[in-house]
Amino acid sequence: MKITQQQAEEFAKKVVGDYLTACNLQDASQIGDVLMKLCSVAGVMMANAEGSEQAFDRLLGTAQFVLKSMPKQPAHLGPIQ
Repeated sequence: MKITQQQAEEFAKKVVGDYLTACNLQDASQIGDVLMKLCSVAGVMMANAEGSEQAFDRLLGTAQFVLKSMPKQPAHLGPIQ
């Protein structure tokens, strides 16, 4: 069975929410650090699966999207939907 991009996104949101819950953070100031660790591990896994140049291109594209599309200042954090 092939997973669609929409299915992958929904699954990723659930997994990230579960990951943040499992980290048992003391306050919101730790969110960036633990999410960066998740990105780092995912990047290494992508590089091992597809090569470092492909992983770099994917991560760079994501970073460019975040810079262009996301708020400059921290937003109110709520449940992941």
